Amino acid sequence: QATAPEPPLDCPPPSPSPLLQTPRVLIVMPFVDSEQKRLKANLGSWADGGGVEPCAAKPTTTTDGVVDFALYSADKPGVSSWLPSGSPEKLLGGGSARCFNRVFVRHANLSKAEQHYIGGWDNTGPNNLFYRLFHDDWLHANYDVLLWMETDMVPIKPDWISRVLEEARYPRGFWRKGPAQQPKLQHAMVSTHHYHMNSAGLYRLGQPCFMELMRRVETEHPKQPHDVSTHLFLHDPRHFHIWQAHAHRFLYTDLVQNRLDAWSAEGVKAVSEETMFVHGKHRSS
Repeated sequence: QATAPEPPLDCPPPSPSPLLQTPRVLIVMPFVDSEQKRLKANLGSWADGGGVEPCAAKPTTTTDGVVDFALYSADKPGVSSWLPSGSPEKLLGGGSARCFNRVFVRHANLSKAEQHYIGGWDNTGPNNLFYRLFHDDWLHANYDVLLWMETDMVPIKPDWISRVLEEARYPRGFWRKGPAQQPKLQHAMVSTHHYHMNSAGLYRLGQPCFMELMRRVETEHPKQPHDVSTHLFLHDPRHFHIWQAHAHRFLYTDLVQNRLDAWSAEGVKAVSEETMFVHGKHRSS
């Protein structure tokens, strides 16, 4: 029996996409209070002379784009007492705050129940944290591109803001740029969800059909990880017409590698010499 198609996305046809000559980029580092140690270690490594400085000695000029950095707390103000909300740039390694147009703190104001997370296929907390921001009209009104950078996504090369701006510009019309899963798996272990694009990476903003797609994904898969759910939604036969219309907007990238292993610099380079970030909790060297 044939599978009946679901309705198309409820949005006007996408208009021609201009080339973003000077993109407005927001780099967001989401976190829960228990991630304090990992967050501070990551930001501290950005100090001048550490080898992973966000920008060159003379930072990117505003003619190349505007890059803001937001520490995005799952909690309400005051929960993370260690967070210098009045001067969050103090958490960034020495000198690196100069690389950003603005450094600020944003709160998702999630309850502990809304932050619930046990891993696996129950991703309630991280989903709520992501969607609370992505569905906010303020985000889409003020920025062109979002870089979702969790506390375990670390830079491995210097001057990475320049690469982020480059990726934000090209090609016109993309909605997502994210990494595939690494390292290699035995073929017998591979299933459909292993092909998904990890949540780390870039999201195009101000795109009504992309916003509608993510609302549909959230409605159909409220608990499953939103990155896996987006892949499964688009590859569901009932949504084939949606995939046909928008598959070209989802681009795998080597800007960041998603590593499930104890990763090393050599292992990262073996996949791509162009990688600037690694999303992975376990570094061997």
